[in-house]
Amino acid sequence: MRAREIGQASHAFLYPLSLLYGLGVRARLVSYRLGLLRSRSLPVKVVSVGNLTVGGTGKTPVTIFLAEFFKKDGKRVAILSRGYKGGARGPSVVSDGFDILMGPREAGDEPYLMASRLPGVPVVVCPDRVRGGEFIMERFSPNVLLLDDAFQHLRLERDINIVLLDSREGFGNGYMLPRGTLREPVSALKRADFAMIKGGAPVGRTWETLHEYSIPYIPFAYRAERLYNIASGEELPLASLLGQKVLAVSGIARPESFKESLACLGAQVAESMDFPDHHSYTEADARGMEQRRAEMIVTTEKDAVKLKGLVKTLPVFALKVEVDIDQGLLNSSVAPILRGVF
Repeated sequence: MRAREIGQASHAFLYPLSLLYGLGVRARLVSYRLGLLRSRSLPVKVVSVGNLTVGGTGKTPVTIFLAEFFKKDGKRVAILSRGYKGGARGPSVVSDGFDILMGPREAGDEPYLMASRLPGVPVVVCPDRVRGGEFIMERFSPNVLLLDDAFQHLRLERDINIVLLDSREGFGNGYMLPRGTLREPVSALKRADFAMIKGGAPVGRTWETLHEYSIPYIPFAYRAERLYNIASGEELPLASLLGQKVLAVSGIARPESFKESLACLGAQVAESMDFPDHHSYTEADARGMEQRRAEMIVTTEKDAVKLKGLVKTLPVFALKVEVDIDQGLLNSSVAPILRGVF
C-alpha cells in the first residue's frame, strides 16, 4: 500500500475508536451535570491548570509561574500533581517546602522539577486528587492549592479553571483521541475562566471558539532565562551558545519547539535526539549521546532531572525557561482574576 492509502486506512480504523472514546467522555460530563457524579470541595482556593489536547502546552512552566505569583502576593501555596509516570500510588510528598524528599523517578519528572524550582512551596503527588487534596490540607494548610494538569479532573471543585492552548496546534484536526489530540469536545472550553495561549494570539477556529464562548485569553511565550551545567550547577550566559555545535536532547511532546529555541539563541544544532514525552533515560541512551558529534549537550529542565550523572564524556547543560507575559496584559487581565478569588 502507498503511504497515503496506509494513512487513510489508519484514519478509518481510528475514527470509530474516537467515537467510542467521545461517547464515554460525554457520558461522564453529563453524569456530573445531572448530579449522578458529584464533585468534592476543599476549604481552600483551588486553581486548576490543564489543557484540552494532549501534551505540549506548557502546563509545568505555567504552574510554576502561578505558584510564584501567589507566593509574591503573600499566599501559602501548595501544588498537587498526579505524578504521571512516577512510582507514587498514594499521597506522597515530593517537597515539604524545605527539603526535596523524592527523586524524579519516584515523583515524576514534572513534580520533581516544580519542587526544585519552588522553595517554600510543598509539592505532593497523588493519582486520586480528592485524597491528595485532603492530605495537603491536613499536612500543610495552604490557602491556595494549584492543581497541575487537572482540567478534566471534575471530582475536585475549583475556583479558577485555566485552560492552555497552543497557537499553532489549536484543536489539532478537530477529532478526539485516538484519531485526534482532543481529550474532550471543544465545547468543554465553557468550563474555563480564562485561556492562556502558548506562542501568540489565537487564530482561526481557536479564536472563533474562544470568542463564541466569551472566554478571556492571554498569549504567553517561553523566555530563555539561563543555561546551567546539570552536574556542577555552573551557569553560562546564553550568549555562550553562539556558534556552538550542540546536541539537542529532549523527551517532550513537541521537540521542534526546543530546537527552534536553541537556534534562535545562535546555537548550531548539529544533531538532535528526540525521545518520547516523559522518557526515562538509560545508560544506553547516554552512550548514544556521547557518540554524537557535538561540543556540548543541551536539554530541557524536565529532561535534565533524569539525565544527571548519566553522560560522562560531554558536558550537559539545561536551558531554563520562564513564562513570558506582557506585563500590561498580566496586570489588566490575569492578576484581577487570580486575586478576585480572595
